[in-house]
Amino acid sequence: MMDKETDFDAFVIGSDEDARRIAELEREVRELRRANEILAAESGCPARELDAETIDAELLALSDRAPQPEQQAPRVMAEFRALGPLEAVVGGQLVGLGAPKQRALLALLVSRAGQPVTVDLMLEELWAGYPPPSATTSLQVYVANLRRVLEPDRVPRTPPSVLRTRGRGYLLDSRVVKIDVDRFSEHATTGWQAWDRGDSRRALSEFEAGLALWRGEAYAEVADAACVVPEVARLEELRLSVVEGRCAALLAVGAHEMAAAELEAFMQAHPLREYGCELLSLALYRAGRQADALAALRTNQKRLADELGIDPRPTLQRLERDILNQDPALDWCSTPAVAAVTVPGKPTAPPQVRVTGALPGPGAAGPAAHPPAAHPPAAHPPAAHPPAAEEEVFAGRAAELRQLTEALAAAAAGRGRVVTVSGEPGSGKTSLLRHFGNQAGVPVLWATCPEHVAAPQLWPWEKVLRGVGISCPRHLAPGPVAELIDGDAQLPDGEDMTAPTLRRFEAIVHYLIDASRITPLVVVLDQLHRADQSSLRLLAHLAESVPASRLLVVVSYTPGEATILTETSAALARAGMTRIELEGLDIEETRALANALLGTEVGESTAEGLWARTEGNPFFLRELIKLLSCERHLEEPERAPVPAPVRDVVLQRVAKLPPAATELLSVAAIAGRHFDIDVVAKAASIEIETALEVIYAAVAAGLIAEDHERLGWFRFTHALTAEALYESTGRLRRARLYRRIGTAA
Repeated sequence: MMDKETDFDAFVIGSDEDARRIAELEREVRELRRANEILAAESGCPARELDAETIDAELLALSDRAPQPEQQAPRVMAEFRALGPLEAVVGGQLVGLGAPKQRALLALLVSRAGQPVTVDLMLEELWAGYPPPSATTSLQVYVANLRRVLEPDRVPRTPPSVLRTRGRGYLLDSRVVKIDVDRFSEHATTGWQAWDRGDSRRALSEFEAGLALWRGEAYAEVADAACVVPEVARLEELRLSVVEGRCAALLAVGAHEMAAAELEAFMQAHPLREYGCELLSLALYRAGRQADALAALRTNQKRLADELGIDPRPTLQRLERDILNQDPALDWCSTPAVAAVTVPGKPTAPPQVRVTGALPGPGAAGPAAHPPAAHPPAAHPPAAHPPAAEEEVFAGRAAELRQLTEALAAAAAGRGRVVTVSGEPGSGKTSLLRHFGNQAGVPVLWATCPEHVAAPQLWPWEKVLRGVGISCPRHLAPGPVAELIDGDAQLPDGEDMTAPTLRRFEAIVHYLIDASRITPLVVVLDQLHRADQSSLRLLAHLAESVPASRLLVVVSYTPGEATILTETSAALARAGMTRIELEGLDIEETRALANALLGTEVGESTAEGLWARTEGNPFFLRELIKLLSCERHLEEPERAPVPAPVRDVVLQRVAKLPPAATELLSVAAIAGRHFDIDVVAKAASIEIETALEVIYAAVAAGLIAEDHERLGWFRFTHALTAEALYESTGRLRRARLYRRIGTAA
């Protein structure tokens, strides 16, 4: 039997109900005090301060906020992720959604959250227009199952709050659920609003946060349903616009090479998008690839004429003329700013300040060859140009720069080198390589493996080979290499090496080695952990020949996402690679970075406070300094909340871990930065074997570190990571978790 529901969704709570709610809160205060006493007496766990005042503040604040029900927002009871295969989170944990048709039913309801969906429509869509006689009964069973999953604590015979009955149909109550589709739309809207205001960095952050929510096709289970198709099409169009907006923001902050990498792959998948073509052409031009910029415009022009019989829009025609005329208006005109701070170890004198530009594009020979920085093109949809952002500030990394410089000197002398640069997200891998490239004095062939779009096979190598053609124009590419550069190569889809593929690899290797005899070359493959298998195989194949060449091959990757690199790493190790592992900046480097960002001297205690919050992670530091300077609390870094971009990055990294990770790490964050895994597993109601699997996955991802002095103890690698998880947990749930941790201890 499926649950029945009254037609009255709202009712008035009288004075007796108010008194009951206050009494319950007072009882929870007493119980929480007792739990706190137990924790203080028995656990020995260095958790957060759990004094009675803290507990009272958590719960009594809730009492103050619970006056009249008509003023109280409904409690969120479930979270749905529909930008990919459907997932549901209840009570902080992923829940099973049952058989395919049951999942499809829920996806259909989620796609129309807040609107009644009739039984007839459900039967039509779930059984493709041919429901069997038992379909209605099956539908009732699915609804009953979903109600049990979505409201596991609901008292029998009480009306459901999430999946309600409405007439001859059902309604997913949008007031008590969160859906990632709505979050994506909010990020997109906020991003475009920031773009309108000229805040390109905020726009970039919002666009990236929105795109990070996507895991596949929206409403994948019912994407073909007639009533869902328009919504799927709307979301896909919005996603493509946000990808373009992100690339426009990358151009606005001066990341021309990264924007070009993303846009080249994007245009391969969506060749008729004229705004994408406009952005790509501008990105290529600013990256020192004028010929490629013109080729992109002319390829688009030919495709529009051949397939649609139309001319490009006037903006593209005007852009082509401007590129041919090398119009200065295309350049990125940044305001003068301190751009690089080099701190050699622990200096005895004030850090040296130098101004540098962005990394040279393929074939550029040092900073002078790189075009000036630039405003983005006409925004989409905004009409105004946002102001130019500051150039990147670089601090520290003297030892790492020295290693790269020595490797380049060896390569120039005919002893080629392979260097790997690894570090957690935000550690400054790309910044280090960009800074090194600026002072290399030889052609730097740069390729970035894109994150938010699926690139074709050998995509980064296609960019590298084009750079060789620009750096060494008299060094003609052989047929297999020219085919790859022109996009005419037929690449196999399988993983096995075929004879034609091997011959192409050999041709590419010889082409690069021969080019390095003309001039030493630096090949940079940034974010290698995102590369396709064919690109990794080619890298392994090239590594065997590097020692006898004048090539310096530098690759960067994130260790926690590098399982795909196992075989490649072994091949690179056999070639005698140099490993550079980026740690956080030290306190002196932290102070130098803060000084450069703020344009003023900060005190030693402030630098120590900044380091304590971030442990020198450059990305965390930049965002925290930016927040503190806006709120004018620079001298009190410990008081600042977690910056929104940092929180988004942390939660995105946690979401990539096994399903129970969010729950386990959230409980751990309540316990404190240092925690006992046995206590946390019990408090989270997770089996210890599952908890250990999750915690070691978090260790591999760089979020957690093991305490080597106390068996079973772990700590968050960054205080901000623990704080981001702590702040993402509701206050009432935090209060209850304090009590459960005390009991478990």
